[in-house]
Amino acid sequence: MSKVRFRIDFRECEHDGDLDNYIYDIVESGGTVINKQIDYDEETAWVIVEADNRDDFFEKFEHTNAYDFTN
Repeated sequence: MSKVRFRIDFRECEHDGDLDNYIYDIVESGGTVINKQIDYDEETAWVIVEADNRDDFFEKFEHTNAYDFTN
């Protein structure tokens, strides 16, 4: 089965600690982080995620703290 990749954008990402927390929730939801970037001036970030199934991932991810900070 092939994996799917998608991007998640975050607001209120002021420092690496915030992004680390978001990434923790991504991994706990079944995703693998492929790439990430934080914009310290804009206090935003994005993460490229790979997962077996997008719907299954988001079913878990939407119950995390990180989900509240997605755009």
